[in-house]
Amino acid sequence: MWDHPEIKALVEIGRKVRDRVRAAMLKDRGELALPAGESAGDLQYAIDRLSEESLASVVEEAASALLPLRLLAEGTDQDGIEIGGPAGRWLVIDPIDGTRGLMHGKRSAFFLAGLARPALAPRLSDLTTSVMVEIPTVRSALSDILVARRGEGVAARTEDLDRGGSTNWSPRPSQATTLRHGFGTIVRFFAGAAEPLGRLHDALMAALFPGDAQAAQDVFEDQYISNGGQMHALITGRDRFVADLRPLFLTGAGASLRCAHPYDVLGALIAEEAGVPITDPTGAHLDVPLDLTTRVAWIGYANSALRTAIQSVLVGAMRSCGGIS
Repeated sequence: MWDHPEIKALVEIGRKVRDRVRAAMLKDRGELALPAGESAGDLQYAIDRLSEESLASVVEEAASALLPLRLLAEGTDQDGIEIGGPAGRWLVIDPIDGTRGLMHGKRSAFFLAGLARPALAPRLSDLTTSVMVEIPTVRSALSDILVARRGEGVAARTEDLDRGGSTNWSPRPSQATTLRHGFGTIVRFFAGAAEPLGRLHDALMAALFPGDAQAAQDVFEDQYISNGGQMHALITGRDRFVADLRPLFLTGAGASLRCAHPYDVLGALIAEEAGVPITDPTGAHLDVPLDLTTRVAWIGYANSALRTAIQSVLVGAMRSCGGIS
């Protein structure tokens, strides 16, 4: 799979973005943490703007064998940018998913990219190829790269950015059938809806472990501010369940929460090819427009047994907490 032209091109773009961001962080991380305005419904920082600079030229160079393409990313408009002439295929990129943790040296971020077949209005289901490239903090030299083509499975490797070389490995999602003694998270990154989302978490735990408060406390949470990072954790067996339902809830003042957009869930194809079910809040297969503005809610289960055990219970808990009618 690594020699497929689409995989090679997208991985090379990811490496170039990763290495540029890493070099800048090694030089002066503080400057990269400065706010830099709004874009496509999300707050951006200087590190985001750095990753977007010259992205079109990077694509033109690294993906020359795939041209023409229409590039869609934060920093472009909704019609994207034609590279190499009028294009039918879409290349959707999130240069840094996980900005906040990365810029403060806390957690890895991920470069995400997906190539979609020609469509006037492409959707997540139109992706044929997906790539995620880990952008580690300056304290780490290891970078995971995961790639997938629809119907062909997943390949993964870890690159050592200091010593060189790489190691191939196979993704192994958790095969646990319960959340107990593992990580299961209801996303609530930002202030404004902590009360209803926390209530949802408690309601879900109470329903999954009726009459057993201790068992509910044996489920751990990880508020990893990166949808790519969360999917990576599901794929690699670190997490068992993640539900990012922010679009279904409002702040106490009635305002919308900052939430995921389609470019944040480009790793869904990789997760699904690794055997990790990714759904929308109703339990249907996640399929959203590939645009810059759609508000995305998604749920990931490490395996189908966990999905069976949790899905209907979660829907009931969402109804009781006002997430869905």
